[in-house]
Amino acid sequence: MLTRSFTKDQLEVRIYSNRTAAGEAGAAIAADLIRETLAREGRMAIVFASAVSQDPFLAALRAQPGIAWEKITAFHMDEYAGMSGDHPASFRRFLRERLLDHVPVAAFHQLHGEAEDAAAECARYAALLAEAKPSLVIMGIGENGHLAFIDPPVCNFQEPRSVRPVDLDDICRMQQVHDGAFEQLSDVPKQALSLTVPFFLSVPRALVYVNGHHKSQAVRSALEGPVAEACPASALRGHPAATMFLDPAAAEALTV
Repeated sequence: MLTRSFTKDQLEVRIYSNRTAAGEAGAAIAADLIRETLAREGRMAIVFASAVSQDPFLAALRAQPGIAWEKITAFHMDEYAGMSGDHPASFRRFLRERLLDHVPVAAFHQLHGEAEDAAAECARYAALLAEAKPSLVIMGIGENGHLAFIDPPVCNFQEPRSVRPVDLDDICRMQQVHDGAFEQLSDVPKQALSLTVPFFLSVPRALVYVNGHHKSQAVRSALEGPVAEACPASALRGHPAATMFLDPAAAEALTV
């Protein structure tokens, strides 16, 4: 159930009674957009986030009727540097298990974290994105306000690249422990490959899913603080067509 909604700058914010309701509502919106786009254009590219915050949405999306998945090309947002796609913590593996093993997409373009030349791999992936021109991005935000793996120390709102290598800050790395991907901080890689904030802002439609009290301060910074690189997610307030879906715990620190 939708309990409250408001707009902050250009960003629509919706608060639901629980994370399942938020995910199901978002999946219905995404499914309508997908069906409309496929009817109009015959094909579509989508960028998906890979995080436990996405679970309710992904489960609901794959159950939506009437989606011609065979006409959809899928991308993901990020991957740990040096990690294979079969590693238990791999974001490629996450997305396959939660979605792509269940629906017959036309293609899944993967960002190869194990590539020896990270910069070249980022350039390769950026070229695929430029060719496919995704019209929808499914996102979350991190405990430090990151988007994908663009943490505050490496955030650049004027970044010319669509995909880049990054160093991960300790808050971001600790979040991976909180999410259950690693047992302790020392196990979490220190580098990753990530899509960038300017790229996300260039995608015509963005749906953002955030849940849990551990994200509440990041949500408050993104919505009530300045639009600044110190909180990468604050840039979403300038996206022309973005909607953020929150559960009560993620919204608990808001003062509006």
